[in-house]
Amino acid sequence: MKFAVKQPMEQFTRQSVSQAQRFWFRRPWLVVGLAFTMLLLAVGGAYWLFLPRVQPLALPKVPAHLSMADLGLSDWQSYQQPLPLDALNNPQLPSVPQVKPDLAALQYAAGLALLKQQQVDRGLAYLRAAAEAAPDNLRYGNDYRLALRTQMHYDQEEQFFAAQLAKYNTPTARINLALSYVDQMRSCPPPPDGLVCQAQFSSHSISQLDIVLAEQPYNVVARYARGLNHLYWPGLMGHLPRAQQDLSYAVALTRPLSAISNSFTGDAYTALGDVFAKDNQIDAARNVWLNGLQVVPDSSLLKSRLNIAKDKLADEESGSLRGLGVYVETDMSLFWTKER
Repeated sequence: MKFAVKQPMEQFTRQSVSQAQRFWFRRPWLVVGLAFTMLLLAVGGAYWLFLPRVQPLALPKVPAHLSMADLGLSDWQSYQQPLPLDALNNPQLPSVPQVKPDLAALQYAAGLALLKQQQVDRGLAYLRAAAEAAPDNLRYGNDYRLALRTQMHYDQEEQFFAAQLAKYNTPTARINLALSYVDQMRSCPPPPDGLVCQAQFSSHSISQLDIVLAEQPYNVVARYARGLNHLYWPGLMGHLPRAQQDLSYAVALTRPLSAISNSFTGDAYTALGDVFAKDNQIDAARNVWLNGLQVVPDSSLLKSRLNIAKDKLADEESGSLRGLGVYVETDMSLFWTKER
């Protein structure tokens, strides 16, 4: 009987190594391919490791089928219509402004043209007539209020829209009245002396917007306006949670609002991120802005926020960006101005 002679283990090892060397030596393309694959995996892994992770936002649930009336923008299409051409030379333009609905668009255009010519009193008179003739028209009321603000006629803003509200009791008049209080903050002394004055006007504005939102909880103009009111208060005053709630709704409402080609979406995401940044929740703030860029990738406002150094962001928010001494922009036209 013959027995197989076992070869030493070392001999098997040497033979295996030698065979493997001959295999790779005769197939250099496999070596290059494997090395290239490993390099791609390393680079890809590093990319995904350092790529900012965008987490979905926890936004309030809103009804699936909101109308433009629910959003407070039922007449948005008329707001995007071009102005009557050469309004000042139109024979139908009355020499003295008249409160007539059929003349509202013409007198509105004439008022804006006169303001450009520095004929302020006449321009304001025609704008006022247009706003009186169409008390539900956000565009007319907004531009008349802004024209008064430019001339620093803050008391006239309040008086006009308070009278409109008393006469017609429309959400449009109430929102403009609320924004007139925000505009009046510009009349207060600079901080710190004017902080109490500004806080009082902001509180008046919030009270009016509370009434609108009690009746129209998805009015995006009122939501955004109230959110901004809360956002500009100092963080220690406890308004940031309320700002977060309103501005979260504002962002959620950009989805049904997308039927309108408008410039609002970037502003909504910016403001919501500012809430977190002002509260020193820097990563959460940047996540909001990155979410916004996925929706409006060309937003210069969102990009500018993301370019601020993380260690300076909270101070910037409480100072030059959203401090109580900073003027709040109350122009509502971003809700219907066509996106550029």
